Amino acid sequence: AKDVDGNLSLIKGAGVIRDNCGNMPFLFGPSRKGFIGKVTGETDPAERDFGTIAACLVSIENKEEIRDACNILLVNQLLTSQ
Repeated sequence: AKDVDGNLSLIKGAGVIRDNCGNMPFLFGPSRKGFIGKVTGETDPAERDFGTIAACLVSIENKEEIRDACNILLVNQLLTSQ
């Protein structure tokens, strides 16, 4: 997906995608992506960490095991504070 709607649909439907793929783990890499900037209005990718965190929280809800992020320390704090 290369547009905002496509990316948001993938995030919302990740659980269904996973169920249809035999529950295989897959990589979720929303880190600082353009769609986050469009949703939040943040033009500087380095300032999109809060949007990345929000997307990662959705990935946790969808039981995705593999995440890719630019700010590894911040995402690690999120994951270990649960």
